[in-house]
Amino acid sequence: MEPRAMCYMLSKQGYLSDRVGHCHPRLMFFIHKPTRGADLPGSPILVLHDKWERLTTLLVPLGQWSDGTSNR
Repeated sequence: MEPRAMCYMLSKQGYLSDRVGHCHPRLMFFIHKPTRGADLPGSPILVLHDKWERLTTLLVPLGQWSDGTSNR
């Protein structure tokens, strides 16, 4: 992924791996810069750091699938 790219995962058929299984709908933003406030207690934004690619992923969980049904 390139920095400043964005993707969305909204399908109920999304499958990460045998260990993780299905994942919640989410938005993902890819950046190079450090984050402030994300991944802190109470923050809805999760942070994933890829040291090899030197890329940070901001993951924002969503409450609905692409068909409009709730994932909760």
